[in-house]
This record gives sequence, C-alpha cells and structure tokens, in this order.
Amino acid sequence: MDKTMISGARALEFLRQFDFIREAGTEGEHAAAEKIRKYLEQNVSGPGITFHEEPFSFEESRILEARLVVTEPYQKEYSVVGCAGCGSTPENGLEAPFLYVENGDEISLAYARGKIVLVNGIVRKAFYQKLVEAGAAGFVMLSGTPIDEGEDLRPARRSLRGVEETPIQGVTVHYKDAVELVERGASRVRLILRQEKEKRISRNLILRIDGSQRADEILTVSAHYDSVPEGPGAYDNMAGAVIVMELCRYFSVHRPRRTMEFLWFGAEEKGLYGSLNYVERHGEELASHRFNMNVDLAGQTIGGTVIGVTGNPEICQILSAYAHEAGMGVSLKHQIWGSDSNSFAWKGVPAMTLNRDGFGMHTRHDTAALISVWSLERSSRLLAMVAERLASAEVFPFPREVPEKFREELNVFFE
Repeated sequence: MDKTMISGARALEFLRQFDFIREAGTEGEHAAAEKIRKYLEQNVSGPGITFHEEPFSFEESRILEARLVVTEPYQKEYSVVGCAGCGSTPENGLEAPFLYVENGDEISLAYARGKIVLVNGIVRKAFYQKLVEAGAAGFVMLSGTPIDEGEDLRPARRSLRGVEETPIQGVTVHYKDAVELVERGASRVRLILRQEKEKRISRNLILRIDGSQRADEILTVSAHYDSVPEGPGAYDNMAGAVIVMELCRYFSVHRPRRTMEFLWFGAEEKGLYGSLNYVERHGEELASHRFNMNVDLAGQTIGGTVIGVTGNPEICQILSAYAHEAGMGVSLKHQIWGSDSNSFAWKGVPAMTLNRDGFGMHTRHDTAALISVWSLERSSRLLAMVAERLASAEVFPFPREVPEKFREELNVFFE
C-alpha cells in the first residue's frame, strides 16, 4: 500500500471545517453536505468516477413545550427537556404521585401504577414497555453527572424510537435536580409535554469508482456526517467521514479491481435513516455487494481500536491477520453493531464497523480540539489496507453471508 497517499494532517485540516452542529435535516447538515460535495468535485475526479446525491425525507418530533412542576410537599418547576417520539400529555398536563424507581427493578415497579416515575438512565423501547405494563402514568429520565456546572447542567435530549403506541410521556432532568427531587421528598408532580411531527430532508452522498476487472462486485466504505444537536460531533462522526474521504482520494489514484462506493450517510443519529434509505433504494443491486466497511467513532489519540464484524466468522480471522501485518492493535468483536453497518447486514451484506474508544460522544465536548493527526492517519491506513486487499483479491476471501443468529438480532433491532 502506498502510505504516502494517506495523510492524517490533511484529514484533520478538512475536519476542522466542520466544527459546528450538523443535526439531521437542519441547515447545519445541509451545509456539511455542500462542503463534502465541493471537496470531492475539486479533489476526486477522473474516468470511471461518478458522484451523486440521494435526498430522502424522515419524520422528526419537535418539542413544543416540556415542563415538570413539583406540587407537593413543596412547589418548584425544574428545567427539563421533552422526550421526542413518546407523544403528548393532555393540554393541561398530567398531575400524579411521584416515585423514584431507580433501575426499574421488579420490586420498585410494583408500586409504580398511577405514578410519574423517576428512572436512572435512558428509557428505550423495552424499558418503556415495562413502564407501560407496570401502569406508570409518566416517566422522568436523568442525564449528566454530579460534577457538572454551567452549560452542562442542561438535560440531554432523548428520543423514543420503534414504539407505535405511546400511552405515557416523559422528560429528562439533570442529575443534580434528580438528587434534589429525591432528597426533598417530592411526592406529587405535574408533567406537561407537547410535541408534533414534522418532515425533514437529509441526503446521502455517493462517489463510485468503477472496478478495473471485477466491476460487477461492489465494496462500500461508509460513515455518517450528521451530529447530535448537543455538539459538533468531531469524534462522532466527522472523523469517520474524513477517513472515508482519505480512502476515496487513495482509490481514485490506485484504481481498485472491484467497484468501490464511498458513502457519506445523513441522519444516522436519528435512527440510521441514511443507510436504511440506501439499502432500500439500491435493493436490486445489493446482490452485487460483497462487504461494507463502516467507520463510526474515530480520531482520538487515547483509546482502543475495535472492529465489530457482522458476517461469517472467517472475516474476523482475515481482518486479524491484516491488522497483525500492519502492526496495529485491534480488538475484533463478532456481533451486530449499533451503526450503519447494521443496515447492510440486515439485508444480507456482510459488514463491519471500525470504532475507536474516546471521550465526549453526544456532548458539547466532542470537538475538533480532541482529534489527532496520529489517530486519523493510523485508522485511515488500517482501513485502506483492508479495503485494498479485498478490492484487489483474485478470489474474494470470504463468503457473502450473514449468520442466521445475526439476522434474527437485526430483525429485533430494526423493529
């Protein structure tokens, strides 16, 4: 592999142009897509190279009002953020007894009927259904830490996905306020949540380099470029997006034997909408896809590199051999991964996600200041080596299959 074609310094310089919030369907995400498009037009071109965009729409819940007021034994309103996707309370809200149920254990939930409950952590689909079955009237999540100050005292935005019927509503409160609610003995609260669904537009960016000999076999290299609304998402996941850009530049010069597509997905943070739209739109072509190489979380110096593989177990052995040859430490995990690689595996295309441990994900601290040239270059070289070996192999080294146990897990995941 021509290592001189991979530059961590260039990748970081490009990444620094995106140190702004890119929530899916907003002007920030649209601006990021334009920057990527212009960069590709200026730096990646030639015969057999094509670029296009694929816009798509998705529904997002917009919070109109969210309030939590203690009415007994004291009166106080707390700063909260509404949980998107869990519906709305009656217009005047809901007043009910208040109970801290901690992790939602069986004993605590036995006393939850008719109460608005405070829970540790995040309420996702399974936990939500437990609360409904227990007869809870509403829920309050918590976020943050006991040492937060200033801006970090604002509760995190949370969403409930995959639930069609939403009989109970909830909000998020900061950790410190949760402590006060418990220690002051809040016994009755009023919860108000109003939200409405709105349609937003995102887009996927796709650059294809036709294969020189086996053009009918396709490999994809992907990353999402949107961020959560809390921060600019340098680690999650603009670092992944610029790694894909480095590989795109590399293979535009070192033309692959197999066709390669470089994909920048929108709206990953909203529920993998970009990659799901891609596999739906390209359904007939997926039979030609051999492997998806996804990057999600990258660029920080301190941390461990992990590759999550959703496919035949032989893939782990092959990738381990490549990493040994490159002299780069990697932990291989054979499982489904909560990123865009899941969308491919769900449709029968083996997939992996390259991931690096790091700090500040989904917070305002996830900025370009924490991203390093060393880490970007190291991950780019590792992924480029994997991609080059697979793209140039005379015979593709592993079968195009996803084990049944993963298919079953993915069916549950996407429900």
